[in-house]
Amino acid sequence: MVKLLFAFLIVSPFGVFSQGNAGNSEFKSIEFNSSTQIVEKSLPPLLELSSVIFLDANHNNRLDANETASINFYIVNKGKGMAKNVKINTTNGTTLITGFSWDQAKTVALIPAGDSAKVAVNLQSNLDLKTGALTLNLNFNEPMGFAPDPLELIIQTKEFNKPNVIVVDQKVVTANGKVGKKQNTILKVLVQNIGQGAAENVNVNFVLPSQGNVNGLGEYNFVFPILEPFEQKEINFEFIISDKYSSKSVPITISISEKYNRFAQGKTCDIAINSITSTPPPVTPQPTGGGEPDRNKGGSIGSLTSDVDKDIPVNTVKNPNRYALVIGNENYSSRNSGLNSESNVAFAEVDASVFAQYAVNTLGVPKENLQLLVNATGGEINSQIKRFTKLLDLTNGSGEFIFFYAGHGLPEEGTNVPYIVPVDGNYGNLAESGINLYEMYNDFTSTNASKVIVFMDACFSGGARDAGLVAARAVKIKPKKGDLKGNIVVYTATSAEQAAMPYTEKRHGLFTYFLLKKLKESNGKLTLGELGDYISNNVAKQSLLVNQKEQAPEIIISEELIDT
Repeated sequence: MVKLLFAFLIVSPFGVFSQGNAGNSEFKSIEFNSSTQIVEKSLPPLLELSSVIFLDANHNNRLDANETASINFYIVNKGKGMAKNVKINTTNGTTLITGFSWDQAKTVALIPAGDSAKVAVNLQSNLDLKTGALTLNLNFNEPMGFAPDPLELIIQTKEFNKPNVIVVDQKVVTANGKVGKKQNTILKVLVQNIGQGAAENVNVNFVLPSQGNVNGLGEYNFVFPILEPFEQKEINFEFIISDKYSSKSVPITISISEKYNRFAQGKTCDIAINSITSTPPPVTPQPTGGGEPDRNKGGSIGSLTSDVDKDIPVNTVKNPNRYALVIGNENYSSRNSGLNSESNVAFAEVDASVFAQYAVNTLGVPKENLQLLVNATGGEINSQIKRFTKLLDLTNGSGEFIFFYAGHGLPEEGTNVPYIVPVDGNYGNLAESGINLYEMYNDFTSTNASKVIVFMDACFSGGARDAGLVAARAVKIKPKKGDLKGNIVVYTATSAEQAAMPYTEKRHGLFTYFLLKKLKESNGKLTLGELGDYISNNVAKQSLLVNQKEQAPEIIISEELIDT
């Protein structure tokens, strides 16, 4: 603080003299007028700005959303008089930039001559701030007219990188592939931040139906301190349905919140009782170290399922004479102690369950006309073959039949006759435990059905999905081809000694994936020739790309249909 001598200037006929007063820094002048009255006049201040700086909380020299900042400066009084009641008015010169507040008016009471006053104009942005250039105009007013010149400041602004936490996918898993009462059911949910900013304090809560009789078997609430952009978390919520539960479906509400309670959205999953589900995959060792397994670094939407498993086209027209038998045999090691998990057929269960949905939703099969078998025994398969043969017989030649199989096939040793292998099959005695492929075809066509369409995502050379059922077989066997009779078309996943391969990225067999993809893209409106060309071309190409092995699907047509 600079201390100034307070002085009086007195004008008289005898000259000018001064008297000092160290306790007052304001200069005044006193003069006599013609009536000998004393007139006192204040000396003016002279104000200027100095050291103007912008300070923001994160020190990046801009105003970010949800940030505090200030414009700091000094008002310096270079005059000889005291400055009183200096007004500072700040206005927004860029009306397009909103989402912030500021000190619009401030007053500095006193600024002694030779002294200065520090001023801070505070700013506070909120989550609605937009990116741009903010112009703030500072205007000053001093009663005697000696205010600082106006100041214009241009401040860069940056909008909030909003997170967006949602449920991107969900699926239901049960031990037997079907939702039922008094059995453990798992709702798998994939929660992902699909926004551009990190989400903090993410809270995911599961709420069961208000009517009761559905009980959770574990945690209801899951907390994640932070979810970076496109980071995802898979959550397993386990529950059980009581016999007393009366509704046909179980609505489970998933509520999601984050730090601001603005950038998350939950949903309700309505799980129909008796609906088809996935079954638990075999337990495999998880990799350790080397990054975070649940982060989708590519910036894409995560998924628990394939693209063909979602938004399945719906055809409301049903054909009462159209039937479908769908089989997915995956877990062979569970029924045969002589086999290990490597003998299982990856994704066969989901192949079958999703194809069953296409059969009903897209291909016009009435729900009651479809039978889905998951990990089926020989007895179960034979029983259903006989049942559908009788049903087709009753249609008097107007019946249509779709057969889908994903699983293992094997040629019989010695004869090379191809067999479908049930999960309890004995590969050393296929004639007794397996399903003779061409005898099954003849059973279906002997009914004089108008159409029999077969999809076989299996090979019959001793290998399937890159893992043979009989591990000791080093050389694959070319299965014997039989003669097809009647109105039948067979789509097979492979040719000759090739293996039916998985498409791991899509969580399906390679053959099944492109079958479903074409059905989805066409809404089921296509010819059998178009479907065959699409499957053959895409499977052959993609197998070389993703599996580095040849796989060439075939279309086998009965002699009666060759010219049709």
